[in-house]
Amino acid sequence: MTELTIQLQAPLDHPSYDGHFPGRPVLPGVALLELVVDAIGRGAPSTVDSVKFRRALLPGETFSLQWTHAGARVSFHCERHGQPVAEGLLSYGRAP
Repeated sequence: MTELTIQLQAPLDHPSYDGHFPGRPVLPGVALLELVVDAIGRGAPSTVDSVKFRRALLPGETFSLQWTHAGARVSFHCERHGQPVAEGLLSYGRAP
């Protein structure tokens, strides 16, 4: 098992901010998940086994991504200032 940690930033400008939410934009969960998948660097997972979004991220906010992989499964955890942002489990390889 290998554990890795990096710092990421919510984009300052993202097309989804216009509708998510007007006057108070937050990064949509699907965009956060895309940042996570890109940072892990294994391509698109075959399945998203679980994901829980715990806190909204505003444009430009930084957060840490920690992930552990064991074979075809990757467990991840995002946090900002010690507060959980998101966590989940991804599987790579052939879908069951």
